[in-house]
Amino acid sequence: MAYYDFLEKLRDEELMKFKRCVRKLLDSTFIVADKDPLLFDYLSYSSNRVDISSYLKIMGYDIVVDDEFKYAMLTQSESDTETVGLKKMSHVSFSNNEVLTLLVLWMLFLERFGKAEETYIEFGDIVDMQKQYAINMSPNELKNALKTFKRFSLINYHETDMKADTVVTLYPTLQFAMNKEQFLRVVKEMTADLNEAKSEEDIDYEEGFEWVRSSLNKYIY
Repeated sequence: MAYYDFLEKLRDEELMKFKRCVRKLLDSTFIVADKDPLLFDYLSYSSNRVDISSYLKIMGYDIVVDDEFKYAMLTQSESDTETVGLKKMSHVSFSNNEVLTLLVLWMLFLERFGKAEETYIEFGDIVDMQKQYAINMSPNELKNALKTFKRFSLINYHETDMKADTVVTLYPTLQFAMNKEQFLRVVKEMTADLNEAKSEEDIDYEEGFEWVRSSLNKYIY
């Protein structure tokens, strides 16, 4: 098939990298240089990006590569955005615990982003911020949420037995983990819980938004 002619010209080693990149994107949406340096290095060449983009577009997808923050992301192909009958980008339904943990990670990321080349926190920082906002979650529930985010290259850590001083790397891909509508819904739900509101009129949305409004507006879409 003419679409795949370029694959025949790839050497075995390059073809393997091509396949790994495509499978990684389809499975977990992101490729981050810190976590998958060989795959991101392959994507650093524009000709390789064009090849992968051409391949993905056949399925209605495309790829975006951010060289500054060193990540690649699977996206919907612009040419198929309005195509009737074609399934849109797959979305993962996060559990309530995962959503709450994601909000905490966002806050920690934005507090530290830009202060160093990489953004690091400790496991204890997550627990402390959960306590600060009255988020009740067992250690196992938190660890399971973090495993999900690690799978999708939103964060990374190396210790299986998480301790207070276990280092967790936060990636810029966190900003794409939830859209604006989901974010606003969750904040409203959290605010209602934190204020123990009895009705919609009792909810103090300003209190719920004050810790996220100024810094997150430029990231959510």
